[in-house]
Amino acid sequence: MDIRALYLEYFAKRGHKVYESMPLVPDDASLLFTNAGMVQFKDIFTGKVPTPQIPRATSSQLCIRAGGKHNDLENVGYTARHHTLFEMLGNFSFGDYFKREAIAYAWEFVTEILGFDKSLLYVTIHESDDEAYALWCEHIEPARIKRMGDKDNFWQMGDSGPCGPCSEIYVDQGEKYFHSSEDYFGGEGDRFLEIWNLVFMQFEQKDGVRTPLPRPSIDTGMGLERVIALKEGKINNFDTSLFAPLMKEIESLCKESGNAWRYYEDIELLEMEAGDSADSGAGASLRAQAKQSKESTKSTGADLKTLKSTQASFRVIADHARAVAFLLAQGVHFDKEGRGYVLRRILRRAVRHGYLLGVKRAFLYRVVGAVCESMGAHYGYLLERKETIMEQCKAEEERFFETIESGMKLFENELDSAQDTRILSGDSAKTGAQSQKLFSGEVAFKLYDTYGFPLDLTQDMLRDKGLEVNLGAFEKCMEEQKNRSKASWKGSGDSAKEGDFKALLAEFGENAFVGYENERAEAKILALLDSAFLRVEKLEKGQEGYVLLDSTPFYPESGGPVGDKGILLHKNSSLGGICGSLSSSHCDARFSAPHSPNSTQPTNSTQDTRIFGGDSSLRAQSAKQSTESTGAQSLALVLDTKKYFGLNLSKVSALEPLCVGDEVLACVDSARAEIAKHHSATHLLHLALREILGTHIAQAGSLVEAHRLRFDFSHPKALSHEELRAIERCVNEKILRSSAQVCENLPIDEAKARGAMALFGEKYGDVVRVVSFGDSIELCGGIHVKNTAEIGSFYITKEGGVSSGVRRIEAVCGRAGYEWGANALETLTQAKENLKAQDLLQAIEKLKAQVKKLSAVKSQASDLKSLEFERVGECKLIVARISDKSAVEIKEAIDKAKNEEQSIAVLLICESGGKISITAGVKNAPIKAGAWVAEIAQILGGKGGGRDDFAAAGGKDISKIDEALQRAKEMARNALNG
Repeated sequence: MDIRALYLEYFAKRGHKVYESMPLVPDDASLLFTNAGMVQFKDIFTGKVPTPQIPRATSSQLCIRAGGKHNDLENVGYTARHHTLFEMLGNFSFGDYFKREAIAYAWEFVTEILGFDKSLLYVTIHESDDEAYALWCEHIEPARIKRMGDKDNFWQMGDSGPCGPCSEIYVDQGEKYFHSSEDYFGGEGDRFLEIWNLVFMQFEQKDGVRTPLPRPSIDTGMGLERVIALKEGKINNFDTSLFAPLMKEIESLCKESGNAWRYYEDIELLEMEAGDSADSGAGASLRAQAKQSKESTKSTGADLKTLKSTQASFRVIADHARAVAFLLAQGVHFDKEGRGYVLRRILRRAVRHGYLLGVKRAFLYRVVGAVCESMGAHYGYLLERKETIMEQCKAEEERFFETIESGMKLFENELDSAQDTRILSGDSAKTGAQSQKLFSGEVAFKLYDTYGFPLDLTQDMLRDKGLEVNLGAFEKCMEEQKNRSKASWKGSGDSAKEGDFKALLAEFGENAFVGYENERAEAKILALLDSAFLRVEKLEKGQEGYVLLDSTPFYPESGGPVGDKGILLHKNSSLGGICGSLSSSHCDARFSAPHSPNSTQPTNSTQDTRIFGGDSSLRAQSAKQSTESTGAQSLALVLDTKKYFGLNLSKVSALEPLCVGDEVLACVDSARAEIAKHHSATHLLHLALREILGTHIAQAGSLVEAHRLRFDFSHPKALSHEELRAIERCVNEKILRSSAQVCENLPIDEAKARGAMALFGEKYGDVVRVVSFGDSIELCGGIHVKNTAEIGSFYITKEGGVSSGVRRIEAVCGRAGYEWGANALETLTQAKENLKAQDLLQAIEKLKAQVKKLSAVKSQASDLKSLEFERVGECKLIVARISDKSAVEIKEAIDKAKNEEQSIAVLLICESGGKISITAGVKNAPIKAGAWVAEIAQILGGKGGGRDDFAAAGGKDISKIDEALQRAKEMARNALNG
């Protein structure tokens, strides 16, 4: 039974639009991950966006609850229901149907489609919801309806916003296995399992006061894993067919590691049947399983606790592998903070449980591969990116395995010395203090900081030992680091102004963008805001702020391209040559000086209009001169354009007083043309990467500016020189095909059917804009060239890593591409002239060989560490024969040795081309270098001498070198021992 398909089909037949699961990383600064089915409809429920044409929706939403407010991580593996990743089935009504239909749909689906026994179903409602009670009485006996308070049956999004009572459907799993005092309907036991929550959004809450909503809505959620478990007769989600392939893979890994731990389904059922009776059949069966498992590992002392512990480890690994697979597939990467840090914590918790099972090498990547295979039929991108996902996972595991053994030893050592700490509270001093052992906070921090053990992993390991971390000491060590996992998702200051933006949106609606075909447009100023986003009626000359136009040609920063810049002119201004003049005076100053081939940065940052919120006085002055020369009256310089809650706002610097109601002529600067070239080039680059490297490539971010582009993508390793050249060639070939831009507005399903690439994390409507250049097809709302020929030459300037599994390419094209190519060619020409070589590569190779040879000679000569030595007292004595070294090289080597030792005596005899040189150096030793060298030179038929600390001489008789070396050692030993 495909419950997911049955659910979506059921509601589709009842007028609901089927929505795909939104990304696990939501476009919501208040959330770490998507944690409920209603998240993708939150803006509809809160009124930020209009109600869709079809006011009914249904989905099967992937959710993550690990980190932030909703964190189930520590419970996973130890309970029957908790997961880090799960699927939530849901149906939604946006001001359409309400309680009657929602209750009727739920009852029909549960009883008729899923086939649950009506006599086993129970319902809770809010204690004040008489309407829901009456409606439920049409389907179920009143005795099986229970009223509950706000804590259990009232839902609200926050302190303000939509809220309302809810109703939950429960299934009685039977009394056979549930005997605790809490196993009654409404109790805390597991016998009555909640499967579906119906939320009736009928109030708006503000300042603690609830008022009825004019159009009440419905939000429901049902856990897919729970329903599958019930339908398969399991009381634990991990015992279902969803997890069976993963358990088999973990068993194989255990076997390969020299043990044979197995996963046993229904272990809780056997334990419940066994009760306290060791003689019962179930008890005997359970103990037999424990014995079999322990015998297979050649261990002794089998017990139920050990077996249950191994089952928990199986479940943790299987659960976490699912979360790792989907997060990596959707573009989250291992990191030191934010979502990437949560991903790292999940992986390392799984690795630790594999370690407990005796798997002491990278293994999780294989379970992740099994996830891709088992869930890839519905989530095709898992199969498409399987190889990359597994490689990223394996690389992260191997990094952790480099430190886990040392960390575990430190952990075990500290367990033995956990300090007794008295905890006194209330009347405990009268009754006797409760004693609790605390694990060192300093050691917990060392595990975290040095060995990569997240705090919750250490706490997880301690939980079985009945210990806790001394959090005070840990937090003292952590200082500011303790909050870093939340640092990247706290939201921006814009959220503080959300109410003001919503008010503007309600008053004026979304302002029209007219810039696809026009780079200038007549417009009216609807509203002005100062630099703090406070509404004003006027911006004074020289003041910076934000302008809302009724229609705008300025495209906002979105999906990579930076926001448009330009100028606002008086409506009746004569354009004359304003655009060209304006461009040359302040928009394109960045191209006024040559660029180095190794740099794509602007050469004049003062005049670079890309600087948001910087000193605009020089830009304003040049803009004003340009407009005056053409007879145009300039009002404001547009510094940037961004979208705030559906409103296109341009940041401006007023050149003259600017008032609400003014009619203006808005002109986009010429930088847009270069931005468009780089933007279109990113589309071609994206396709080229997939063609050259594989279809696992997924965009992970981008930045598009007038002078360069930056493109991040998922790939497990650095690109070779050959791969980079192939990619660059592929992009240029696509440019040379002169493919015309084809832009269409299509239903999203049709666009995807055509192969249009959509990006994770982007929110798309029912109808999407599709931009095509030949075989490149992407969903995109940005500005592009009309024909790829406009892009010009494309050069990759840099490739590197961003984080684990994410690579970055930087490139240039258009005017910046020409500058880069021209300067690269000039550099090569100058190099060829300087080297006076016809074949530059051959000349470079020759130079490299010479440098390598000289470096090797110098290295060998300047380092005496490879020579034999002896210690005479505190002095290091070196007497040795060397060859083919110059006098300079020998002196450098002796000087280096003297600098490294407190006391040293060195004498070297060098033979080179039939000639002999004797060189000696002394530091803090009772032997004089001059006398030492003079006597040795006489033996070799030469003469010489020098200072007490350094001396040199020559010789002729090569046959007596060994004799000379022996005499040199004797002289030194006598002097040093005397």
